[in-house]
Amino acid sequence: MAYNLELFGGRLHSDRWFAASWGAFPALTGWWVNALHVSAEGLLVAGACYLLSLAQRRLSTPVRELRRRTVSVSGRQVLADGRAIELDAARLAAPLDGALRACACGLVVLAAGLVAARL
Repeated sequence: MAYNLELFGGRLHSDRWFAASWGAFPALTGWWVNALHVSAEGLLVAGACYLLSLAQRRLSTPVRELRRRTVSVSGRQVLADGRAIELDAARLAAPLDGALRACACGLVVLAAGLVAARL
């Protein structure tokens, strides 16, 4: 609640608090509801969800800034062989979008694998 409402001057509205409140906490409470105890496995799941949420946030923040607040981007990347690549918002956003898509797809495949393992 403090994250969403940006309480305490927004101090809790950070990547780490996002990962804790939207990744680790729901995973740990979901584990506890099903197992009725906290175990090393539950803490590992919560830790994994924390890290995945942190990665998602660190990838999505700069690409969201490019899409929503950036008016223009200019510059070029000069490679060791002398070639120059013109930079624009789309070129800067592409690897971030690709990584976010890969994370999302990877988690769906992981979840499917875990379900299949339990059947």
